[in-house]
Amino acid sequence: TGLTASDAPFRISLPILSRWVADIIMPDAKKRTATTADAPAAKKRRTDKDAQKYYAVRAGVRPGVYLTWPECQKQINGFAGAQYKSFLSRDDALAFVAGKNPAPPASGPPQPAKFYAVARGEQPGIYTDWPTAQKAIGLNAKGKGPKYKKFETRAEAVEFIEEFGDATTVAKVTGGHGGSAALTKKTTATARGAQEAVGQGMLAIYTDGSSLANGKVGAAAGVGVFFGVDDARNLSERLEGEPQTNQRAELTAIIRALEIAPDEQDVQIFTDSQYSINCVTSWYKGWQKKDWHNSKGEPVKNRDLVEEVRELIETREAEGASTVFTWVKGHADNVGNTAADHLAVAGARMPPR
Repeated sequence: TGLTASDAPFRISLPILSRWVADIIMPDAKKRTATTADAPAAKKRRTDKDAQKYYAVRAGVRPGVYLTWPECQKQINGFAGAQYKSFLSRDDALAFVAGKNPAPPASGPPQPAKFYAVARGEQPGIYTDWPTAQKAIGLNAKGKGPKYKKFETRAEAVEFIEEFGDATTVAKVTGGHGGSAALTKKTTATARGAQEAVGQGMLAIYTDGSSLANGKVGAAAGVGVFFGVDDARNLSERLEGEPQTNQRAELTAIIRALEIAPDEQDVQIFTDSQYSINCVTSWYKGWQKKDWHNSKGEPVKNRDLVEEVRELIETREAEGASTVFTWVKGHADNVGNTAADHLAVAGARMPPR
């Protein structure tokens, strides 16, 4: 290479010297570059901070639009299922309160990312922060384990409550409507208590499903339908097919009841399965629009039975007959429900069909 021994040290130190030279002659340039790059971000932060925010409360003590975060907090603190967001536009905030989904909200504290559904616990309901949800979960008075889950949307949380919560909790999170969607005029659901009055001119039928070892290998499910004491139409049978789950037994009991009842007769079905009522009066509408997939994009369970119930209801509607579903509390000394339960348990003990 033409280098002598005295040149070697310079070859070793050349990279170091290059960095020293750069640091000596370019520090101001570096600072200017950094300042220029940071300027837009700093300006943006000042703009966001100084801009008037509109805090929209869709669900809270008093829904509306508020100009300060403390005012907004008063409407949502301690309110189960509160829905709120902040916007830089009053129109967007008003649209959110009205139930619409405007442009993405402004940055700020009032943006709940999760919805915690507590179907069973100390204080069942829907919560938007984990600390509050933790307190609500606890352990209920009977010592039965709590049931809760986290969701990305409130709609999913409500669906979870409707499936696993009791009637009181369902009414709490749905505003007392007992379902996530409006019901048809001729197919309605109620949740008023254990001893329900039968509608004038209606045929009262109590249905129930039972699954021994539900959810486990070897489970055995049965169906019970009760029309009255010593009524020849009373039914007790083993659930056909698989899986032998309680939910399938409950839906099948409704199918059997509608098959036995005359198509032109108004019917009031009493059941302790809120899941079944929701499936055949409200949830099916959304599932049909999504090609029978749930909110998570998964195939709907028990679709075959839900569709069969709907076909029977629509056949009856074509004859001018109403089909009313009434929720009753299970195992609460309701004579009809207790009788249907006994029939279902007896069916579960029968040999497979």
